[in-house]
Amino acid sequence: MMRNIRIIKLGGSIITDKKAGRPILRTRRIQEIAREIAIALAKKPSRRIILLYGAGSFGHPLAHRYGLLSKSLSKHTFVGVGYTVAAMRELGTHLAKLFLDAGIPVVPLQTSSFAYVQRGRLYFTDLAIVEDILKNGGVPLLGGDVVFSDHKRTTIASADTLAVELADRLKNVRLLFASDTDGVYATFPPRKHEKPLQKLDRVSLNRLLKTMRSKTTRTDVTGAMGGKLRALLAAHNTTAVVFNGNTRGNLSAVLSGKKRGTEVRL
Repeated sequence: MMRNIRIIKLGGSIITDKKAGRPILRTRRIQEIAREIAIALAKKPSRRIILLYGAGSFGHPLAHRYGLLSKSLSKHTFVGVGYTVAAMRELGTHLAKLFLDAGIPVVPLQTSSFAYVQRGRLYFTDLAIVEDILKNGGVPLLGGDVVFSDHKRTTIASADTLAVELADRLKNVRLLFASDTDGVYATFPPRKHEKPLQKLDRVSLNRLLKTMRSKTTRTDVTGAMGGKLRALLAAHNTTAVVFNGNTRGNLSAVLSGKKRGTEVRL
């Protein structure tokens, strides 16, 4: 059993200009994040990392345009699926190059090629490829994607859902969610001068979610923070940290165990 696994989910608002409505990569910020990860791996070579990324301005507008949250399979549907999967592949290719340039041994994988949804839960047809990459010092790189369900319909496998499912399957995993906020707040959007909550457990998370709506929009078909927190409810025996990925040094701090953002214990 592997230990010391960290699943880092880079939000679409961190790696892209999410509000642009067209694919715009935040190259400089990604390079800064890549350097932080490279330094962390150099300091602790035994650490194992999985990198996940949100769709941002590459995938969300297309998924919204073609109504891919739930659409019956057909020739017309596959056109929208094709454009969206291709956009996510393009985003993954950009990210892979930037991480490789920083010396991180990433292996880009296409989520839609080996994931599906059955009875409302995400499954992998073969997780051995991810495990083999990890065991041998590589860094699997996966993004949110369009996948098919047992009802012969399309659905979205968000990077948040991927993170939770991988954590449940691999065990001994800590989830690190780099978002565009300083953590989880009691109210969204937070009031002026409001500070993020330091800790949440399953009871307090359920209580918080009752006050939140998980609204899908053109720029986020997976429900933004509400969608992220609802995805986390499916996690077991896992700790997640939601922190601001736009702040330099935050990722390094969280990787080294320092307190940033909100800790969610499930």
